[in-house]
Amino acid sequence: MDEQKTKQHMEEPEPIDLTALLWEFLRIFTRMFWVPLVLAVLAGGLLWLRSWRSYTPMYRSEATFTVQLLSNQYDITGVDSYYDKAAAEQLANTFPYLLSSDLMQQLLQRELGVTWLNGSITAQSVENTNLFSVQVTSTSAQDACDILNGVIAVYPQVANYVVGSTELTVLVPPAVASEPYNAFQPARTVIKGAVLGFGVGVLFLLALAMASKTIRTREDMKKWMNVPCLGTLPTVSFKRRTGKTGGAVSILNERTGSGFQEGIRSLRIRFLREAERQGSKVFLVSSTVPGEGKTTVAVNLALTLGQNGARVILVDMDLRKPSVKKALGLTAPSKGMAELLQSRESDPVEALVDLKGTRVRVLAGDKALDNPRRQLESRRLSGLFKTLRDEADYVIIDTPPNGLLGDSTAMATLADGILYVVRAGKAQVPHIMDSIQLLSSSRTPLMGCVLNGVKESGGGYGYGYGYGYRSYERHSRKSGRDGQLEEERK
Repeated sequence: MDEQKTKQHMEEPEPIDLTALLWEFLRIFTRMFWVPLVLAVLAGGLLWLRSWRSYTPMYRSEATFTVQLLSNQYDITGVDSYYDKAAAEQLANTFPYLLSSDLMQQLLQRELGVTWLNGSITAQSVENTNLFSVQVTSTSAQDACDILNGVIAVYPQVANYVVGSTELTVLVPPAVASEPYNAFQPARTVIKGAVLGFGVGVLFLLALAMASKTIRTREDMKKWMNVPCLGTLPTVSFKRRTGKTGGAVSILNERTGSGFQEGIRSLRIRFLREAERQGSKVFLVSSTVPGEGKTTVAVNLALTLGQNGARVILVDMDLRKPSVKKALGLTAPSKGMAELLQSRESDPVEALVDLKGTRVRVLAGDKALDNPRRQLESRRLSGLFKTLRDEADYVIIDTPPNGLLGDSTAMATLADGILYVVRAGKAQVPHIMDSIQLLSSSRTPLMGCVLNGVKESGGGYGYGYGYGYRSYERHSRKSGRDGQLEEERK
């Protein structure tokens, strides 16, 4: 593989393919849709909490009254209309000043018997009249009413220093407010926060989609990896019938579909061509992460080689989490490589299980090992595979994902060639490259890749099974075999 060419591709800025970006965004959104929802709830809750903590109920008391000068003077015609108009303008101009004056504040405090006023006073006047409206707002309904009554009581004393004697006639008396005028209504704040949080979550997922570098097509594989693509496999999904699943994703299952069958046959043709060219007999099948379908590819490749007349041995070398028997629907107890490695007298040929109706024999057990590293490096393992070589035309080895653990790399020296499974849109390109680079340290040739889970235009087959383990140290609660089906109800 030309590493320099690969690094150059990864460093060069790529033009944005909007269609691919949309599909990647939808893929990430369906898997991480909870992120915008959680952010929406958190943002809405935080804004509600902030609004609630900063909320202070405010009460308003209002009064309407007229103010009239007591010392009216008449003009030479005996009409006082001009004076009334001028007096009204004078009162309107001086009224706000009088309310905010220090004298008003002092007299109000003395009238109410307090050292400070718990409220603010505002006033409006009707143009060209002596009609005024005064409002007092306060955190206390009673204080607002008391302050307004105090204004009415002391205003004539204050006005006497500026405009002379006045008479104040109350038209609408003050009243104690029964409820705050700024009632707590957090609905709009919560909705605003939820929309903001959801938008931030969507932008975050979009950023992930833009930063994502996955392989989806043959062209992507050619661009990022200088490795031949031996075949592409579509997705397969079975409809639920009478409450039962459609079985394993296998070429022996009639319900698998022609698209998958043809994909496996095409893979077999290219595989045989490469195997003959390289003179290879033992092949290791691996992937980067769980859920890419390497066990399903290994099983079906062994089956199609058997259909072609070859003697095939399929070995489950995932000693931490065996999955081949589940993929084939085998339930009878049998010995696998874990049992053979722990028993020095066991014959691997006697442990082989014939798959009825095929020329495929399976070496797969039920026992899992927590730490099989020592067994993988033992001399007995190479001796067992030497025996298996003599018993078959092809030996297919199913291994754990190489991106999680180095088990596959430790086993690669036992094989003549490596078949690498890449699921479309699953693992990131740098992760795939690191895993392949790790395998290449064994000096075992990489035959090529299988691009799995390709979505066909025209509604093809879904190929939606999952590997099912989060890590080898913790067993998943769900069954974790390759070939787990995505089912859909009719």
